Amino acid sequence: MTVAQALMWAKRELIASNKTLRVGLESEILLAYVMGVTRQWLHTWGEKQVEQEQFREFQELITKRISHIPIAYLIQSASFYSRDFYVDSSVLIPRPESELLIDNLDFYIREYNVKKVAEIGIGSGVLSITLALKYPHLQIVATDISKDALEVASVNLERFSTADFDLKKCIELKHTSLLDGIEDKFDLLISNPPYIAKGEKLDLDVLSEPHIALFGGEEGDEILGEIIALSASRNIAILACEMGYNQRQSIQKKLESFDYKPGFYRDYARLDRGFIACRNKD
Repeated sequence: MTVAQALMWAKRELIASNKTLRVGLESEILLAYVMGVTRQWLHTWGEKQVEQEQFREFQELITKRISHIPIAYLIQSASFYSRDFYVDSSVLIPRPESELLIDNLDFYIREYNVKKVAEIGIGSGVLSITLALKYPHLQIVATDISKDALEVASVNLERFSTADFDLKKCIELKHTSLLDGIEDKFDLLISNPPYIAKGEKLDLDVLSEPHIALFGGEEGDEILGEIIALSASRNIAILACEMGYNQRQSIQKKLESFDYKPGFYRDYARLDRGFIACRNKD
């Protein structure tokens, strides 16, 4: 079977499944992954033969995709800030919207002379690693309640370390809930916590992601409330979190009750997506 024939087969299978999938793009991504080539190579060499074992693996991946396993899990890779991070089913798949948290922090890191950062729920590590690569002077302590997630983050620390810059020296991973057992003082606390309300209808692809990282309680903002209270109790000057699009009013009340002045930002769809909240500098 040629490359072109394999892609045609996959597109037919995806279309027949009646799922809302990007059949052309996803077929190419999965076949390129199996063959160890680029999508551009597939376009150029459509008459090349696909080995029998490669086609069997391709068939398995297409079947899994039809069953709503996200494509990032199938190829074990997700792009964030123009870098390809390792991911598996133990962590949330990084979203482009999370890049906005990094972008919006630039002013605060410089203005407040931030040196020590905590991240609650590091997951794959995209936020802490991106911050460390962008601001090499930062020292970061990153926690997660999931040992599996910490293993994924550790893989990415290795992936993006270099001979000149060892990320393991500036990002310390801790297996704990929130900041339990950590006594360090922090200038900045960041988090992309679970914030979806229990029972909210979600796309089946999203439901394949770890529920512990998705659902934040009955209303959805309960864990965010805990993080806000914790940040205040630790006297952390800057708190930056992602949140649900419909949680601005409740989050604003929580922040103001702990003497934080919130600044909200929107995502690419113009929906409220996160906040950076500050206390007055000394």
